[in-house]
Amino acid sequence: MEYDLMKDIFMDLRRIMRAMDVHSRRLAGSHGLTGPQMLCLREITSHGALTTGALAKAVALSPATLTGILDRLEARGLVSRERRPEDKRRVLVSLTAMGRQMSQELPSPFQQRFGERLTELSIDDQTAIRVALGSVARMMDDSVEAGEAPKKDPR
Repeated sequence: MEYDLMKDIFMDLRRIMRAMDVHSRRLAGSHGLTGPQMLCLREITSHGALTTGALAKAVALSPATLTGILDRLEARGLVSRERRPEDKRRVLVSLTAMGRQMSQELPSPFQQRFGERLTELSIDDQTAIRVALGSVARMMDDSVEAGEAPKKDPR
């Protein structure tokens, strides 16, 4: 039987996506937040108020996806958005008192626990993973740009 490297790569990618999805569903069940919502809260907690553009870049989400996430966080009273008086096109996102409280109650993020495991590997192994995942991310970005974009991001 011939070894199918591509099949194994796709299976590994599916396992990664599944792990992230399971983590996100657990957060939704325990805290009523998705992984991307928690990521946004943590980023604002760490850096203070941010423009929507800076936040989108920091959490690696498209501005359209971020808008939906912020809509839901704002509806729950966790963040507020304010147009900058000097430039009405710029919107500043900040935590509300309830958002600061929620941010303090959130469990350790998935990436922190994963990061702890990653540091157990040698620097060479960490670098090899980074290079390989960077290549995979670029290939996936290219594939998305070449094809039809999804109609709506469920996050």
